[in-house]
Amino acid sequence: MPTDSAATTQGGTISAVAATTEALPVSLRSLVALERQTLVQLPSIATLAPGSLPADSRTALLTTLRSERAELFRLQRRTDSLLLALGDLPSAPQLARADTTQQRESKDQLPKNNRWSLLLTATPEQNALALQGPEGDSLTLLRRNHETGRAGFSAGLLAEYKLTPRLSVGGGVGYTAFGADLRITNKTTDLQVRYDSVTTTTVGVFSSTHHTYSIRIVQTPQLSPVFNANGQVIRYDTVYVPRQDTVFTTTVQHDTVRTNKTTVTPNITKKETLTTKLFQPNYRFFTVPVLLRYRLATPGTSRLWTDVAVGAQLQFFLGGTQVATDDGEHFRTEKITVASSPFRALNVALSGSLALNYALTPRLSVSVAPSMRWQALSLYKPETGLRQQATSTGLMFGVRFGL
Repeated sequence: MPTDSAATTQGGTISAVAATTEALPVSLRSLVALERQTLVQLPSIATLAPGSLPADSRTALLTTLRSERAELFRLQRRTDSLLLALGDLPSAPQLARADTTQQRESKDQLPKNNRWSLLLTATPEQNALALQGPEGDSLTLLRRNHETGRAGFSAGLLAEYKLTPRLSVGGGVGYTAFGADLRITNKTTDLQVRYDSVTTTTVGVFSSTHHTYSIRIVQTPQLSPVFNANGQVIRYDTVYVPRQDTVFTTTVQHDTVRTNKTTVTPNITKKETLTTKLFQPNYRFFTVPVLLRYRLATPGTSRLWTDVAVGAQLQFFLGGTQVATDDGEHFRTEKITVASSPFRALNVALSGSLALNYALTPRLSVSVAPSMRWQALSLYKPETGLRQQATSTGLMFGVRFGL
């Protein structure tokens, strides 16, 4: 019977509250609704003691009571501001300090089911690379002078837990990709030879005189008388008398000599051609980030707040591409895997960010944060003799959902 009586009393009270809700001002209706919900959740209206409740009912009741207290604080601040505007309150700073103390007491008691949150981030980045290696390696020297960092991208999903209203820790998984631009300029020299020939003809006229003579025997016929015994000429016989005859010959010879002289002159034309080829090696990592976040402003009712985060991440190399050469003059880009690459399979990077956050709803908020990441270890294995540590700066965009 006492139980039925209490139930009847409680039902009557609830009915009375419901009947007078419409007559209340709009500013008090939220408080009345919370009070009605509290009365429903209480097992005994006579003692206003929750008694022994199940865990779920107790949690719901505590949540309702905290909401009712927050609504009372809001109404009190509104009333105090009106009284201050009317000149009825003597000191505004004392009210502000009391209000701040009430907010701090309210926020310090965070429900456990509101401490967890999920943060999804996406970060476009710009990378800076510095390569150190053997002085005699032509490829290392070329990369050191001509290799620059290229834009990259990082994404992550983190779960965070609030240790205090200001301090939280988090961890999760992510993906990072970055690379470099390597511009290689080759100078090709083409030589073209043209032969120009000039022929010169020289005409020479020469005259020569040759004198010759010859001696021959000439038989000259002569009449020789024949005498008889009496000394009379009886006849004439022909007698050939030999004599020397000298013949002189003079030969005059005219000669014309033509001399052709050909001069060959080589003309060399040199043409230099500059060709530039862009190589873009890239590297991909699976990351496991952990961080420590500190809220700079005191938690309150403002939707806008800032925080700073520092942390580290383990980086597992997934593969990519690299620039290779066999003779130091001809270059190519080749794919690399975790097993065949000269890069560490596991690396460590340190990170930091300064975020500006805005709450869209009590559970959903967005953030934008300048961020920086620095490779604590070289990307290359120690046995390669190369050392390269990347520094990435970017602008991180995030969406946070409270659990």
